[in-house]
Amino acid sequence: MSPAQQIGQQLRTAREAQGLSLLDVVDRLKLSQRQLEAIEAGQFDRLPGVTFVRGFVRNYARFLELDSSGLMTLLDAQFPPVKLEPAPLATAAAEAQPAGSGKGWLWLLPLLLAGGAAGWWQFSQQPAPSSEPQALQLEMTTASAPLAESSVPLTEVKAEASAAQATPLPASAPAVVAPVVAPAKSAASAPVVAAAGEKSVRLTTRQESWVTVTDASGKRLIYGLLPAGSDKQATGVPPFKLTIGNAAQVELAYEGTAVDLKSKIRGTTAKLELN
Repeated sequence: MSPAQQIGQQLRTAREAQGLSLLDVVDRLKLSQRQLEAIEAGQFDRLPGVTFVRGFVRNYARFLELDSSGLMTLLDAQFPPVKLEPAPLATAAAEAQPAGSGKGWLWLLPLLLAGGAAGWWQFSQQPAPSSEPQALQLEMTTASAPLAESSVPLTEVKAEASAAQATPLPASAPAVVAPVVAPAKSAASAPVVAAAGEKSVRLTTRQESWVTVTDASGKRLIYGLLPAGSDKQATGVPPFKLTIGNAAQVELAYEGTAVDLKSKIRGTTAKLELN
């Protein structure tokens, strides 16, 4: 599968998982249905050009709330950027010089003389150096120079300095020794433990699938395109609302019990609620 086809498949899967039709996207993005069909089919040669393709793909991904960085990487693989290296000036001058001419540089001599004369005239017109003390000139230069940009506002720096002066550390205060903390275990190795009132949902994919799982508060527990072979588990407070794209290739378990998705599938997408 080419990078263009992978881009189109991810966009189409995300759209179908959200229950959107091409006409819904046409109305929101103001693209023609023919252009959207070309994007989802990975037939970028049917679009106006590479610049338009990049804009279309980025806007489509933003509309579907996808991370466009991965799609842009695939797009660079489909259309590698061309780097143009300008020829050095010396090489360009050598190419412009007629073959067999050993005195091609002489035509520059009048220009150099004219430039030198103009520079001398400007220098002679400058006023004499000021007799003001050097310290005064330095002060005026410093006052007129713009403040350098800083990532910390000046008011915050002054406030922190004032607070530090107002609360000095007593000389008799005991030294504080930070306790040595053992490195935390990797999150991947720790099992998902459900708190009181929470339940768990587990999804295993045989093929890539777009999945959305939200809990009773509307918080997204799982959201995005899961690659083939994924084993994703999340806990939260039910009821859970699930939208599963390519649902025929996904196994769902609720509190360790398998859930049959066949009766929930419409087209390629399953929508259900678990209490």
